Amino acid sequence: MSFDRRSFLIASASAAALAALPVPALAAKKAKLPVALKNPAALSGMRQAVIGSFAVGFLTERVDRAKAGGGLMGGGFGGKSTARSYLAGLTDTDFKDATEAAYAAFVERLTAMGITLGDRQGLVDAYGTKVKPLPNGEERSLITGRDDKAKARLFSPAALGDPVVLMEWLGMLHGGSFDFSFNMSVGQASMAAKTYAKSSSQPVINALLLVDFADADSYGGFFTTSSAVKVKSSLAAFPEVSQLTVFAPGGKTGQVILKEPVAMGGDYGTIEDTTGGTAKTVETISNVIGFLGGVGTNKSRKYTMTADPQRWRDGVAGLSQEAFARLTANLSA
Repeated sequence: MSFDRRSFLIASASAAALAALPVPALAAKKAKLPVALKNPAALSGMRQAVIGSFAVGFLTERVDRAKAGGGLMGGGFGGKSTARSYLAGLTDTDFKDATEAAYAAFVERLTAMGITLGDRQGLVDAYGTKVKPLPNGEERSLITGRDDKAKARLFSPAALGDPVVLMEWLGMLHGGSFDFSFNMSVGQASMAAKTYAKSSSQPVINALLLVDFADADSYGGFFTTSSAVKVKSSLAAFPEVSQLTVFAPGGKTGQVILKEPVAMGGDYGTIEDTTGGTAKTVETISNVIGFLGGVGTNKSRKYTMTADPQRWRDGVAGLSQEAFARLTANLSA
C-alpha cells in the first residue's frame, strides 16, 4: 500500500489544525474574491467601445458526480452517485427574450458608466467570411468540473446576429471535443477583433454569461465511506465561464472572470425526480460501501426542473443586472 503511516499522520494533523482555527479565521481562509482580473490596464480609460460579441449560454442539462473512496478500509473503491438534471418548460421565445433582457442590462450598465458604444459594422466587416458564428440556439457540450459535465444552448441578441465565439472562450464551450472548422473560426474572431481595436483606437468589449438552472451539493472523496449528490432548483450565473473579454487598442487583452456564482433567490419552477419516468419526491442520492470495504454500488437518478416561463424570464433579467454589475465594476471611463 503506497499510503504510509507518516503521510496519514501528517494529513490528520493538518485536518486537526484547520478544524482548530477560530471561526473568523476559517471564514477568511475560505473566502474568495467575486471576480478575477487579467491585465487590468486593458480595462481602464474606456470612454468609447465597440461590442464585439455578446452571448448567453443557458444550461439545459448537467451531470454531477460524487464517489466514495473508502479510505484505508475501502482500498479506494466506493459507490459513485450520479445526478442528471434537465431543464424543461421553456421555448425558444423564452430563451430569446431572456437574452434580449440580458443584453439590455449590459448596454445600460456600460452607458451608465460613461462608455459610449460605437458602430460595430467595421468589426463585422473585419470578421469577413473566416469567422463563422454559431447558429442562434445551438447546443454545445461543456466541462464544468473534473467529473461534471453539462450542455448549454447559446444565444445572442437580434442586434448582433448569431453568437460569435472567441478563442478565449474555447476551452469552456467545446467540451473537450475537436472541431477544426470551429476552432479556426474562434481564432479568426479574436485576431480580427484585436486588429480592429488597434486600427480604430476603440476597445472591443465582449461578454459571455452562462445561466444555470440547478444547484448540486456533492459529498465524497478518498476518505469517505459514502457519496451523495443533492440537487435543488436554482438560478445563477455560472462562475469561471461568465466573463468579460476586452481587446484594448494597445494590443493587450483584459479579462474579468466571475469566480463566485451570482445566485437569485426565489421559486422559478418545480424540480422532480423523473428516474424511470415516474415523478417522485426529490431525494438525495447516496451510496455507502460495505463495512469491510470492497466495491460499492453505483446509483444514478434523473431530475427535471420545469420552469415557470414568466418567473424564469424575470429571474434571468435580475440575474443579468447583478452579474454585469460585478463584471463591469473594474472598467473605467
